[in-house]
Amino acid sequence: IIYWRGMLAVGGIRWPKRIQAPIHNPYQNSSKSRIVSSVFQNLDMKTLRLVIIFTLQGILKHGLTEADKIVLSALAGSYDQGVYALAASYGGLAARLLLQPIEENARLLFSRQGALVAQHLETMPSDSVEQKTIKKTTNGEGNNTCTEKSSLASTHVKEMEDSYCFLLRAVLYIGLLFASIASNYTSILLRILAGARWGLNAEASATLSAFCVYTAFLAINGTTEAFVYGVARSGKDVGALGVIHALIGGVFATLAPPLVRLRGAVGLVLTNCICMALRSMYSLFYASRYFSVTGKLNKALSGILTSRMMLHIFPHPFVLVLFFSSYLVTRASNNHFYNDHTATGANWMLHALRHISVGVLCVIIVMSAALRFDKELQLTLLRLAKNKSS
Repeated sequence: IIYWRGMLAVGGIRWPKRIQAPIHNPYQNSSKSRIVSSVFQNLDMKTLRLVIIFTLQGILKHGLTEADKIVLSALAGSYDQGVYALAASYGGLAARLLLQPIEENARLLFSRQGALVAQHLETMPSDSVEQKTIKKTTNGEGNNTCTEKSSLASTHVKEMEDSYCFLLRAVLYIGLLFASIASNYTSILLRILAGARWGLNAEASATLSAFCVYTAFLAINGTTEAFVYGVARSGKDVGALGVIHALIGGVFATLAPPLVRLRGAVGLVLTNCICMALRSMYSLFYASRYFSVTGKLNKALSGILTSRMMLHIFPHPFVLVLFFSSYLVTRASNNHFYNDHTATGANWMLHALRHISVGVLCVIIVMSAALRFDKELQLTLLRLAKNKSS
């Protein structure tokens, strides 16, 4: 029935047919004329190379992501594997719910800002023949246009640098909250979600606490690599990042076996923290080099830019002292209000509430100090509040 209805329709059945490829590819660079097969005749080779580089890097990143499971299955027993799986499931919630949306939006933001900067830099004349031609124009119109474009490009670079530093500082606040305060509340979380058996398990609590510290490294690395992927415009930059990932994979393969044998699942999380710190260091170096090149700074000013970026990224020193003090206070509260009484079989919920109240007080004090000393954070929150109300 369907066949005959199709035959009776206007034009009949339109069977698929082969379309011959054009002889000339308008998207291929004519200056690099070479014989290619018919399979690649309609492909832009530059884009194809970039796709291949991204694909290989994605495979490498997947291997780095799954490397911890491979090492743990090869070197640890089933008990350590179960403890690590439990801690990874609950510890990864923060990364999936809080950090991943920030990372994805940061990549879109940096990609859009990077495209604007690249567009203005491409339209600016160089110091060669084109620059001389512009200087010969009458009434200085060419020089004025060049100055305007240079000023506009510098403005976009400064906006990108401010956005980069602010986003890094924001995710660093989240990571420090997990590392300094949340790491001392893992036993309560496990007791509520997984029962008293795992809540009283010291190794499971220690592994989940290590994952809280690991969250701080994930926060920094996610945003810094989002910048690299957002502004990278050549296969050379992406390939360099892939080489760095391969080298860090070698560091992981070297450090993981002894640390796993020494500390079990906690040692594996510690190895991940070291590797994530190395990846973040390269991404920060790439960002510093990018801002110095696009801002047309010399080597001396490039070092000043790196120091200025570090000052803008990290919170105020007094806030960092409060984070460290909060860790000590919540750790003492965990030992005094919770661990000592749950070991004797007392009412654990009452003592857990006391311990939680200490943590809430520490969070309020730390964030109040952050709002007091971080003027940019104040202005951003006020701007968001005004936009929401309007």
